[in-house]
Amino acid sequence: MDPLTDLKNRLKQCMAETEKEIEDRQRSIATQLKSVQNDRNQLGVERRQLEDERNSIEIQQSDLDTKLAELSSLRMELGVPQTKKGWCCGAKNEKLNELDVTGTLTLARVDAVDAIKVYGGGSEDVNGTYFKVVSGGDVYFRKSDSDKALYYQNGAGFGLPDAWYISDCYRGAGLYFCRSSDERVVPFAGWEIFEDENFGNPGIHPPPLLEVDS
Repeated sequence: MDPLTDLKNRLKQCMAETEKEIEDRQRSIATQLKSVQNDRNQLGVERRQLEDERNSIEIQQSDLDTKLAELSSLRMELGVPQTKKGWCCGAKNEKLNELDVTGTLTLARVDAVDAIKVYGGGSEDVNGTYFKVVSGGDVYFRKSDSDKALYYQNGAGFGLPDAWYISDCYRGAGLYFCRSSDERVVPFAGWEIFEDENFGNPGIHPPPLLEVDS
């Protein structure tokens, strides 16, 4: 065999081996891509299942909140006695999800009370009676002997939590706050010191408790 023919045969053999190697790699890549796609599809199914479960839980929680508010309102109408005991207002999940079945009220509907008593706060000037004020469509409670106010604030626009606040004045620097998603219901316990650097005037420990002032 002459050298030229031998060279051509070697080149053909080399090209054939290279093409086979490329085909093998392409098949391997296709298999891996298919496996990745299957994993993504499975993850998508699991995410949808989790989303459905979350929506179901939120619906159940909303229904429970409504029933608790109705129960609290009914108990107030029946004149259930109150004490100075309190429960957490649900700061972690912003839900009013606890109620003392022994008779202690843990919250009050704004439209059902005219005065709220604040007591036990480390900042003594916040303690006292706050009377309901209706002004320009706003409803809040103002302390009888100062400008200090108890009110609900949707804080999202200011980078603050949605909560009830006790402040130096209406919409002023907050001393204490209690996370809540319901402006219709005043929480009696679960208050925290408001330590925001821009909008706060942090109160002194301990935070106060609240009750209906009779």
